[in-house]
Amino acid sequence: MAETNHSLSQRLADLKVQTSVLEVREVDRDVMTKKTIELINTHDNSVTELTLGPMKMLNQGSLETMEGIDESSVEFDSVMQDLNDRLVRAGVIPGHPMFLGFIPSGHGTYPAALGGFLPAAFTTYSGAHLGNPAAVQMENRLIKWVADLFGYPAGHAGNISSGGSLATLTALAVARDSRELKAADFHRCVIYCSEFTHFGVQKGLRAVGMREAILKKTPVDQSYRMTAAALERQIKEDTEAGLLPFLVVATVGTTLTGSVDPVEDIADVCERHQLWLHIDAAYGGFFALCDEMKQLFVGVERSDSIVVNPHKGLFVPSGVGVLVVKDGKKLQQCCSFEETTNVYKGMQFFSAEHLSPCELSFELTRSFRGAQMWLPLKVFGVGVFRAALEEKLLLARYFYGKLKETGDFELPSEPELSVVVFRATAPPGVDINNFNQQLLNDLISDEKIFMTAATLHGQFYLRVCVLCFRTHIEHIDLCFSLIREKRGHLWGSFQSNA
Repeated sequence: MAETNHSLSQRLADLKVQTSVLEVREVDRDVMTKKTIELINTHDNSVTELTLGPMKMLNQGSLETMEGIDESSVEFDSVMQDLNDRLVRAGVIPGHPMFLGFIPSGHGTYPAALGGFLPAAFTTYSGAHLGNPAAVQMENRLIKWVADLFGYPAGHAGNISSGGSLATLTALAVARDSRELKAADFHRCVIYCSEFTHFGVQKGLRAVGMREAILKKTPVDQSYRMTAAALERQIKEDTEAGLLPFLVVATVGTTLTGSVDPVEDIADVCERHQLWLHIDAAYGGFFALCDEMKQLFVGVERSDSIVVNPHKGLFVPSGVGVLVVKDGKKLQQCCSFEETTNVYKGMQFFSAEHLSPCELSFELTRSFRGAQMWLPLKVFGVGVFRAALEEKLLLARYFYGKLKETGDFELPSEPELSVVVFRATAPPGVDINNFNQQLLNDLISDEKIFMTAATLHGQFYLRVCVLCFRTHIEHIDLCFSLIREKRGHLWGSFQSNA
């Protein structure tokens, strides 16, 4: 037995030496940090000076030569250079000032990026109050700040999730449980939204077991906003047909057009028929910081739940979304333990005064996301974010005005937030949809600008979304010039081939 223990001790000593490299020495950490900072600075300079475009694709051959994972170690400098060449300098860069596609997100300011790094370095566990009381209380303060922004009263609760999709899924589960819906009735349950509602709602319904529920599209007006009168008609008809209307999703800032549903009118309908009102403000929510936009948020305080993404409107790295539920007890009932598990028995793991994230979400082990909000908000102050968001609103109007002045573009609606939808007029006899598809292809292929398309009523449009904190008037001027230049060349090519 003694010999066995001696062998075991020797083996453990050998393994300790072998794995000691995991505890990186301070001098080596300094070298790694210096190299990392150099890459970050080079990247940021390339982005701000526009020597690097918003999108660059690696060729297939380069991707195929990417080395796999094996037993051998590789020098840090080599690994970092490979990351830089294959990841940083390829694909789309949402933090680029000329990234104007989709909804620019994840373009974190430097303090926000540090808010992701530091908890990872400190191994901060924020799932339960016992794990790190300060982290839990910090996130609860951030949630209260968000709740106050939208006028939610005391008694609310929320969590900071990985983004709008998980936050929406959680909200749907809370709504389902609060209405005490049974699986046998899911096929009769009706959820109302518009054709512009984010597809995360449909995914969320599947995830919470309500695949059979009816997802009904409510008609929109000429500005692509859900109409409350049509919603009320649908609810009455469905009730008379023996269905179970139970939830409405209103959007403050749709992804495709940036339209804002009339929340106050929709809240009236939901109140009359006792339906759960969920607000998707993932994109548009933080525009509530701007005084000029506050009228668009009237009625939000009457909703039952709201989702807003700091990784969009607060310029933090991807993976930070906030859910707030007005009646916090409903969120806690949906997500908390029905009884204390054996793992936690005998320990003061939770706090009655400070609810823990694992009691208010489906996550147990989770990253400390709150630091990515806390650091930039404290370092810069809220006023800087208000000014940045006001700038994005004005840039969208500025771009819309420049397009309108030319007479060469069709503009189906004025921007409510920071999305502009448009398309170029086409030469006589040329299909306008094909013309604009080619125009978009030409713009993207140059890798100087990135934008995406919008299909409205079967018609092809281009769209620009201004939300990156680095995007300023000179970038919008460049965007406008590139579009006009490419349109002119394309127009000429069609005429010469006629």
